[in-house]
Amino acid sequence: MDAELMFVLYSVGILAVSMIGAVLPRTRQLSDRTSHLLVALSAGIFLGLLFLLLLPEAFEECEESGIDAHDSMWALLAGFVLVLCVDTLMRHRHSGGCVEDFKGMPPSIASLMGLSVHAACDGLALAATFLAGDAVALLTTIGMCIHKFVVLFSLSTLMLSDGIEKRKSMRYLLGFGLVTPVAGLLFFMILSGVSDIGGMCGVPMMFAAGTFLYVAMCDILPEAFHRNKHDRNALLAILLGIAIIGLMAFAFPHVHR
Repeated sequence: MDAELMFVLYSVGILAVSMIGAVLPRTRQLSDRTSHLLVALSAGIFLGLLFLLLLPEAFEECEESGIDAHDSMWALLAGFVLVLCVDTLMRHRHSGGCVEDFKGMPPSIASLMGLSVHAACDGLALAATFLAGDAVALLTTIGMCIHKFVVLFSLSTLMLSDGIEKRKSMRYLLGFGLVTPVAGLLFFMILSGVSDIGGMCGVPMMFAAGTFLYVAMCDILPEAFHRNKHDRNALLAILLGIAIIGLMAFAFPHVHR
């Protein structure tokens, strides 16, 4: 299947799951404990993808392109630092991985605005995985679906408690849900263009791995332990996510497209 078409289809899937999460609070409640366990599971999936599939693929591509391992680490660091700077500059206030209220705004709208930056970074991380192969892209999409389901569910619950009218809240949530697919498509086109240059495929993969590292370590993982810093169940869920990817890594030892 054409890579661009596959990316669009996967993005539509992520949006669909996201909107299910947005609608669900109006029909049933998802406990805080359950939502954090789902976040922990997605954190494990993202960590497994990063260290067992995405980074090995990026290093291998750099090696095949004749790029020194030490030089490739600059690309990894650049990706991480770029997202760190963008996240820090665009967030008004940030504490412990959770968005605080923007002055004069309902908490739900403040949260949505702050999380939009993370959503765009998720799009970049998603785009990166499509350079590493179909198997990595599919597994990332599954992890992203779990992550987005919980985020949209939480935002929808906040809007419900803020008394925001249903149609208005759905418009907000749909716009937020589109951030990751649209940003992902844009970054996918950019990264694909760079990787088409002879001997350069490993560089954008390593750069994108740096953004993926930030999303996994500074966005999703802290949220998994936001409820309880010593939550053993969250730890088990993370280990389960890593184990799932570990099994997939054995099943797909080489995931080049």
